[in-house]
Amino acid sequence: MQRVPQPPVNPALRALERHDFWPGIVVVLAGLVVAFYGARHLTGVDTVDENIATEIQLVKAFSSGGLQFPDQVAPKPPPNLDDMTDPGAALDRWAKQQANVQPPAWKIRVDLGAKTPCPT
Repeated sequence: MQRVPQPPVNPALRALERHDFWPGIVVVLAGLVVAFYGARHLTGVDTVDENIATEIQLVKAFSSGGLQFPDQVAPKPPPNLDDMTDPGAALDRWAKQQANVQPPAWKIRVDLGAKTPCPT
């Protein structure tokens, strides 16, 4: 086999091999930002603490029985009459408060502390 003559190699004139990592870094950082803020996507549902629930909190509440509806809110219990000096007036005040109770303005709330397992 015959060898083909090669031109002389000058290392100073050779093109440098460079690996551009900036586009990859930018894409990874953008992906992390989108994943972080996408996972914390806010819904229009209020929590018991008067905050807005994230999608993750809403899914957890759904699976643990933490969704509250207005018809599930228990009425205020009557006052404890043992420590009262005038139990009749306390019961009258409680009865007036119960007569003036307005239904909650919210349609659904998220209870983040619920621990009941999902029945499915």
